[in-house]
Amino acid sequence: MGILGSLGMLLDFALGIYTWMILIRVLLSWVNPDPYNPVVQFLVRSTEPVLEPLRRALPSMAGLDLSPIVALLGLSLLQRLIVGMTHAGLGGAALSSVLVEIIRVLHLLFTFYLVLLLVRGGLHVHSWLAFRDRRPFRLSLNNPFIRFIFQATEPVVRFLRRWVPTFYGLDVTPMAAALAMLLVLSVLQEAILRFTLG
Repeated sequence: MGILGSLGMLLDFALGIYTWMILIRVLLSWVNPDPYNPVVQFLVRSTEPVLEPLRRALPSMAGLDLSPIVALLGLSLLQRLIVGMTHAGLGGAALSSVLVEIIRVLHLLFTFYLVLLLVRGGLHVHSWLAFRDRRPFRLSLNNPFIRFIFQATEPVVRFLRRWVPTFYGLDVTPMAAALAMLLVLSVLQEAILRFTLG
């Protein structure tokens, strides 16, 4: 193993430790830790230089701070790029490795978005069935999880609503968006296979 491989392993290890630090900070934030605890102070001071700029750049969705999620995705991508470049060298194979990792991260993000669209579609169907059976059903947007789903999917659903008709009063736009997302995911999967095998 040359100098490049050793440096890559060292950077990969350091990024792995930093990833764990962000994860521990997120988990600790759920239990309201003692802010004067030295471990908590160390975690906040060491992760805030990455999280604070992301927090300023990203709007919160339904009161959720998205900066740790974006930071963890970025660190994961950086780790994969470093490992790919140390194994492939600095030539054309490294560029191919970088493209594959970027496509994999996009695939992961679109898969998460597909899940959100499917959950929203399920909520639409459930409320439609309750309305048809004259059962009381109230969808509360005060729930932060439901509010996050609707805020995250609304731009795509609103865009497609112009072309997708309702089906007996049922808004099927989230399902149409989910089908479009499946198409995008299959294209990304094909690109990953082409880069890795070809």
